[in-house]
Amino acid sequence: MSGEAELGYVGYDAEANGKKVVSAHSFEQRYSLLYQNDGLLYGGRVGSYDVNLGYEWGSFDTRIKNPSDPTDPAGNINPSISAGHLLYRGEIIVDPLELPMKLKAYSYELNRISFIQNSVGTVSGGSSLIGPGLTTDLLDGLSINSGVTMLFGVKNGLTNGYNAIFQHIPLVMVDYRDELRKDTKSATPVDTRLRRLAFVSLNKRDNWFHYRTTRFEDHLNPTLSFTESQFQLGTIDHMLTRRWIDLTNWLKISTDGQFTKHSSVDPTNSYEAYDLNFFAAAARQTWEARTFSSFTRLQDRNGLTLERTVPLYANGVLKSDVEWKGTFYTRDRRLRRLDGSESQKSDRNGTLRLDMFSRALFTLGTFAKVEHSENDGARLLSFEGGVETASTRRFSRVYSLFASYNVKYFDASNGLVSDSTYLNQNAVVRGTYAPSQTLRFDLEENVSAGSGTNPRDFSNQTIIVNSGLSSNSGVSSTFDRRDENINDYLRSVTTLAGYWTPRPRLRVSAALSEDILVPSGAPTDSVTTVRGDVDYSLSDFTMRLRGSYRYRNQGGEVTDLFDGQGVVEYKPNRNLEASLYYIYSFGHDTPTTRTEVADIRQRLSYSFYSTRGLARKVLEISEEYDYNRTQNFGTTVTALTTTQRLTLGARYYPISRLYVGGNARFSLLEPNSVTEQVYNATVGVTFSKLQASLDYSYGKRDGNDNRIEKRIAANVRKFF
Repeated sequence: MSGEAELGYVGYDAEANGKKVVSAHSFEQRYSLLYQNDGLLYGGRVGSYDVNLGYEWGSFDTRIKNPSDPTDPAGNINPSISAGHLLYRGEIIVDPLELPMKLKAYSYELNRISFIQNSVGTVSGGSSLIGPGLTTDLLDGLSINSGVTMLFGVKNGLTNGYNAIFQHIPLVMVDYRDELRKDTKSATPVDTRLRRLAFVSLNKRDNWFHYRTTRFEDHLNPTLSFTESQFQLGTIDHMLTRRWIDLTNWLKISTDGQFTKHSSVDPTNSYEAYDLNFFAAAARQTWEARTFSSFTRLQDRNGLTLERTVPLYANGVLKSDVEWKGTFYTRDRRLRRLDGSESQKSDRNGTLRLDMFSRALFTLGTFAKVEHSENDGARLLSFEGGVETASTRRFSRVYSLFASYNVKYFDASNGLVSDSTYLNQNAVVRGTYAPSQTLRFDLEENVSAGSGTNPRDFSNQTIIVNSGLSSNSGVSSTFDRRDENINDYLRSVTTLAGYWTPRPRLRVSAALSEDILVPSGAPTDSVTTVRGDVDYSLSDFTMRLRGSYRYRNQGGEVTDLFDGQGVVEYKPNRNLEASLYYIYSFGHDTPTTRTEVADIRQRLSYSFYSTRGLARKVLEISEEYDYNRTQNFGTTVTALTTTQRLTLGARYYPISRLYVGGNARFSLLEPNSVTEQVYNATVGVTFSKLQASLDYSYGKRDGNDNRIEKRIAANVRKFF
């Protein structure tokens, strides 16, 4: 037998410009009692049971008034709710050791009452100094989950001599679940019921038959109600896990088919669907292949949709230093609308790659791709080929080289720009110099070009038009390059980077890059980036610093941005813990506007522990400082906005179960030199069977509305 009782009270008052604007109090209570019992049936040879039965009741009564304006509907409200429900849990498992069956039946409703605070009225606003903490809603209602699962068939551990007979009985599973959710008193009412029934039978070996039916009822919004039936046949077991059938010692398959009928109260959400899947995997000594094919037929409010997807993946080894991999993918989708019109999309692509000479001075890799896509009559034929080489450690342990070249060709017809051809070329050369294990330098040149007419309205699966232009800088949208729909262009990206690791846990890196884009018929666009990173970590110290500066010149229009951020954490022992986090950025969003942002957060805490007897925390003191600064410059200069907050706190534990604490927060807000002061005192006890606390808070704002707030809260929680 267990029980719980909880009482809580909150009183809150607020004044603005000498007038009382909020006078509120809230009282909440919650009680529960639960009986528990569990055991074994016939010493565990038949099964087990678990029974819980109880009741929970809770209520709250809140009064919120605005004495300065008694007619304000948002400032004068009296929310109040009381509710209770039965708590229970019943579960029985019948699993006889001598019979090939297992039965599990259950039903439980253990949803506990919870209180919602500050959700309505004037107390839901964000201008308060102290969180009012007034209870304004209660979540209760029913949340009943019931079900029964029966499994009949051969199982491991049978203790009698009838296994030879039982093994001829097919495995059968029946599963029923019922979920009821009902809470009509809450501010967000719900009243739904979901019922599911599943029947699964193993016909032969790994051929499983499934029948599933679902019924969902929403009594508050009936248009969301629906029924659904599913039939499935294939190698999906009763746990909905895919099984594989070994046809030979190197070939295995898995296949299934499913029919779904979804009937909704709203006819526009009803549909019928057929799904077929065929999976296969083959593995030999020198190669392996996989395919995951699927076919779908969907009849819904849009019409009839047929979709077929056939992917094939293969890889292998030709020689000891020659590897290959290839893919083939085809996807067709056709939609026949109710008005007789049709929409058809398809994509077919194939890739073949060879990696050679892994044991030579230089490796050699080459690949070829072809793709044909169609979208309602618009066609795009794409080719891509490339070659790359890289040095190995046989060449040098100090120097490493890499070079690659690839070309893409696109032939479009009936597209957005009618018939067109387009050519992409890209060449990369990279050299690395590592004079020691702690120092490395990288120099890379990346040149790309486009010529012809860009087929802008196509979206390929594997061969992407101007793929290098759509990359995100990760710093600011001002520097995100670039318009991938341009036609003729030449782009050069030069990067010099260095990496230094003077100590095992210290890493310093820096990089300089120059990105120049010369589009046809448009001004030159260049972005210069300087970046530096420092990472240092020990068992008691961590430091991560990031800094970057970007300068962009686009036809004489200049934008720039400096962005720095860092985290420093220090925890030498259990007593001391310190941290510092900062962000600082400034720059021109546009050639005529400039923004400056600074954010600093610093925290320090120290704990004292007793030195006699059992070590426990006696006193904890903390300090936290926040600083935020924002200002925009442009045609009109915005006022400087700064926020500074200093918080001091302490918590004292006279005994291990009793604490006394307090904190003070001082804030300075600009403009207008607004100051805020918030003081809080608390006392509480935390025993295994009893928890109680008493809090008092006082807040004052000088400036703007000259607000004064007072809050007292008490809470007692008893366990039996």
